[in-house]
Amino acid sequence: MRSIQRPLRTNRRLSRHKARPLEHWRTIPLSPATPSPRSPSPHSASPRPAAAASGSPREILLTHNGGVWQGLFIRLDGQGRERERFDSHLDVAERQGTIHADLTNRSSGTVRSMQFDDPPAEMQISPAGHWSLGPDRIGAWPWVCELCLVWGEQRRRIVVRHGLTDLESLVLVGEGRPGHEPTPPAAPLQVQPQIVDPHHRRWTLEQHPSVIVTTMAGREPGLPEVVSLLWEPEPGISLCLSRRYDQFGLLQPL
Repeated sequence: MRSIQRPLRTNRRLSRHKARPLEHWRTIPLSPATPSPRSPSPHSASPRPAAAASGSPREILLTHNGGVWQGLFIRLDGQGRERERFDSHLDVAERQGTIHADLTNRSSGTVRSMQFDDPPAEMQISPAGHWSLGPDRIGAWPWVCELCLVWGEQRRRIVVRHGLTDLESLVLVGEGRPGHEPTPPAAPLQVQPQIVDPHHRRWTLEQHPSVIVTTMAGREPGLPEVVSLLWEPEPGISLCLSRRYDQFGLLQPL
């Protein structure tokens, strides 16, 4: 699938590498020289996370999101029906000053890779290591964004693809450190969205723990747009991250 959107710009440190939402990562074949990902480990309880990191956005991103993550991708169509799922292995590491992210589809054996020197201005990173990525401006064209929440040894990510007038697809990613992988939802996953108001829909992708995504109920010129991810990793803990654009299509601060 092809997405018409403005290219992402890097921040003040010039770089030939650019961070992009998952759907724009380049695909390379898995070669014999590529390390084989580990086999999935049994699910076990996740220890409490470390305190929010201090430092630059780059340091915060690597502190909370670097290393190996194993999990499951589930792709839903615009009506909430599962179309694909596969086990995954993600390795995020810094090599010679460049951040490398290599995602292995354990079903097909292909690897999708992204490299960048510094997070671009369009990548919003919270002090707790949560982040979102997408264009700095949207308009009357399709666009894609990705949101990620991290809690200790687990993460939840979503990749949301918007068409010209409505949602095209929604990808749920449940990940954990080796030995802390989340229990996947039963297959096939089918989600009936709830109408929040005339402009927003709510998708409950997981029940226990709760994972809820809020998207637009259709796109209209001049209407602010938002994508939100809510995750309750354990009782009494509620994490939420939103990516917002104003009525002119400009990205708003966290």
